[in-house]
Amino acid sequence: MNTLLKNAIESIQIGVEDYKSNDPRRVLSSVRNISAGVLLLFKEKLRQLSPPDSDEVLIKQIIKPKMVFGQLSFVGNGKKTVDVQQIKERLNTLGIEIEWQRLDKIIRVRNDIEHYCTSQPGSRVSELISQSFLIIQDFLKNQLGSEPIDTLGESTWEALLDATEVYEKELKECHEALDDVDWKTEALAKAVYEIRCPECHSELIKPNDISEYGTDECVCLCSSCGNKYTLTPEILEEAITEAFYGETYIAMTDGGEPPISSCHECGMESYVYEEDSCAICLGARPYSSCGRCGASLSTDEQDLNGLCGYCHHITFKDD
Repeated sequence: MNTLLKNAIESIQIGVEDYKSNDPRRVLSSVRNISAGVLLLFKEKLRQLSPPDSDEVLIKQIIKPKMVFGQLSFVGNGKKTVDVQQIKERLNTLGIEIEWQRLDKIIRVRNDIEHYCTSQPGSRVSELISQSFLIIQDFLKNQLGSEPIDTLGESTWEALLDATEVYEKELKECHEALDDVDWKTEALAKAVYEIRCPECHSELIKPNDISEYGTDECVCLCSSCGNKYTLTPEILEEAITEAFYGETYIAMTDGGEPPISSCHECGMESYVYEEDSCAICLGARPYSSCGRCGASLSTDEQDLNGLCGYCHHITFKDD
């Protein structure tokens, strides 16, 4: 077995052992080892795809060209290996499909526990294991050609499976409770799945009392730490931004219109163009198109008296 793959497997195994331990000091070790193991699996795939005699070019941060018998080739340089963003870019370029949102959640949980979440880390580790389980299972089978239970060992695999099943069951119950609330718009109903507890940052959130929900507030309960809090516009804005993160990223990198923007009425980043209204305050655009050229007007152009930015400039440039 290659050293890189061996390190990946051992990292996941040690991380699971840390998770099963009753010693709270090993929580951080569990998080670091499991997340590191997932990234090492990705690096192993890049290593396998690196051409012979290229010094494992695809896992090196620095790539240099060289001429061999008049033919241009590329080789790895130095000892530093690819970071998370480079892993994403290279696997995407090579046509290897990964659920990057799951990896993003793994990295976020790791960062939260390392820097912020110290009081109730248990559910966050379970969340990380749940996200990691699905990536590990798919990647070992479809990209590395091995059976997870054989590669990781029965004990490790069963521990990952059990932890994932328990966590996913509780998360499903929370989502079902959130579904019982009338969130007024489809965008907000989608976004509430991204709500996090302000205290421990867990996603195990459910309404404390549906009857308490009005147009402006809903009191929620965190199943992880027991914290009760009101869903403020700021909390909802963060959830909406997260829910549309993927579409926003595509619009930024590949071009196209962003799915959300700042609402001209409440100022929150919660105006959903697909619904043509704000998911938080339900405000709509007073002007949908330019009265002069007919172009669609963004929320940023609503204060230009029914004109787009260009037409407003032309109309009033000599005033």
